[in-house]
Amino acid sequence: MRDERAGPPRVRIAVIGSTRVGKSALIVRYLTRRYIGEYHSNTDLLYKQTVPINGTPVELEVIDVSGSNTDKFPAEQIQWADACLLVYSVTDRSSFEYATEVLNTLKKNPPHGSPAHGAPSAAMPLALLGNKTDLDHLRQVPTKEGQAMSQAHGASFSEASVADNSGDLYRCVDRLLADVRLPQRTRKFSVTKMLGSLIGTTANSSGASRSGSMVACPRVPAPSRPPLAAAAP
Repeated sequence: MRDERAGPPRVRIAVIGSTRVGKSALIVRYLTRRYIGEYHSNTDLLYKQTVPINGTPVELEVIDVSGSNTDKFPAEQIQWADACLLVYSVTDRSSFEYATEVLNTLKKNPPHGSPAHGAPSAAMPLALLGNKTDLDHLRQVPTKEGQAMSQAHGASFSEASVADNSGDLYRCVDRLLADVRLPQRTRKFSVTKMLGSLIGTTANSSGASRSGSMVACPRVPAPSRPPLAAAAP
């Protein structure tokens, strides 16, 4: 474990959704501008990248929560995060229903800003994103339904096509990051021993270089908040 007080502030995002909604492709597209197509993992994956937020370099950590076990509410990952992005496919109603279940649980047991950010009482920023608008002819979830659900739970709403590299994807994540109150002091400890492979250095849309990595995340670091209650059976 290392002391990170001398480094840039850190923001942690949990990306949650059922399988095959494009969570991994969305994260890689946002961070590297590359498209990886369908990707499935039975374990959580952690992506780390330095990005600018409102002109300030920030160490961004994004946990891609595996959708293999949707029967279990991702309480640990949410406690770990500063904001949550819930992703569903507009072509898969069951994925929208899962995102709705998570939002309902968060509404009953609202997470708050991390004490490490100096804002323990602040509401956690939430975003709901409907992916795969390029397959609109297979749509099962109307746009208005997604909008209504996000409004009912205080989340921002977007629809996008990760495959088509639509700008709404970037605007959705940028808005979520901007909604996170930057840390007044950084967390003291980093993620513990994790194995993985380096993504490498890529260029963002403005031409500035970004370096980052992806690591397997067999265990989420201990959260700094009280545990959330899972959804009632």
